[in-house]
Amino acid sequence: MNYNDIVNKSGIPWLDLDIEVPHKEMLQEAIALKDEFVKHRDEDNGSGYSHKGWRSICLHGIDAYKTNHFAQYGYTSNDETPYIWTDICSRCPVTREFFNLYFPYDTYYRVRYMLLEPQGYITPHVDSDIHKLSPINIALNNPDGCKMKMKGHKGFTPFSPGKALLLDVGNTHAVYNKSNEDRYHMIVHGKINKQFKELVEHSYAKNGFK
Repeated sequence: MNYNDIVNKSGIPWLDLDIEVPHKEMLQEAIALKDEFVKHRDEDNGSGYSHKGWRSICLHGIDAYKTNHFAQYGYTSNDETPYIWTDICSRCPVTREFFNLYFPYDTYYRVRYMLLEPQGYITPHVDSDIHKLSPINIALNNPDGCKMKMKGHKGFTPFSPGKALLLDVGNTHAVYNKSNEDRYHMIVHGKINKQFKELVEHSYAKNGFK
């Protein structure tokens, strides 16, 4: 199956991307920045869901502390938004190198560390009006007791440290961290290129899909 059909027509809720992630080093860089993480979507009103202990900081974005969708800052598209590598990059060299040299994007939009604190949660919600595989969520750790659930699909989203999943966030989903540890993930948005399409097609086949 080709990239467009996998992403738009396969109907799968997630795809495990076959890519090596230096997650242990990236995790330590995220932990060192913990005190600078800001509350994510804290100003959302009328969104229909709630959250607790959900914080973020941008490696690539408008600036390190503007973690929300571009529309909340007055822009109308990703291409119009003045994304930059933010000033935290000097303190997370392994993470920056991974995205500059090894992850198959040439152009990035938002690249964020995402923190869900112990006993934190994100109640059921959708992030898209359409069903397609996007964005990428990379687990730097995933404590026992921290689970993500997608409505209509058996079991839990199969995160483990170092795993990168391409997600369909048009599905209703929720996250609960019923552990005593911080959960650190990364969410990556960028412009699709040939190399990323090839990674998706390869990963789809490797996961046993046809």
